[in-house]
Amino acid sequence: MEIALWIVASIVALFYVMAGGMKTFNTATFVEKAPWAQRMGVARVRVVGVLELLGAVGIVLPQLTGIGAPLLTILAAGCLALVQIVAIGIHLAEKSYASLPINAAMVVLPLFVFFGRLYWV
Repeated sequence: MEIALWIVASIVALFYVMAGGMKTFNTATFVEKAPWAQRMGVARVRVVGVLELLGAVGIVLPQLTGIGAPLLTILAAGCLALVQIVAIGIHLAEKSYASLPINAAMVVLPLFVFFGRLYWV
């Protein structure tokens, strides 16, 4: 189970490093391509990106280094799942269904880490 949790946490972290990095460091390009981002504005999109980057670090680093409580990994996983639940709501409201499978996967994977670290390990 430990190996599965590390693999899934790494996949989630990579996803959020890419997504958060794009929103944080290439915000203008991202805003042009995403209708929801145009309504939110550059500053809010950049905040979302920074939070995603922090979540990516938080889902791996506390367990990897042993610094901080394992609770930080659990908290980061739960927050990343929540981010995607909100994203699903936004996409449904916009009738933008193409990204829903990715959003759904990115709810399930962090929740696997959340419950895995909370109950199984």
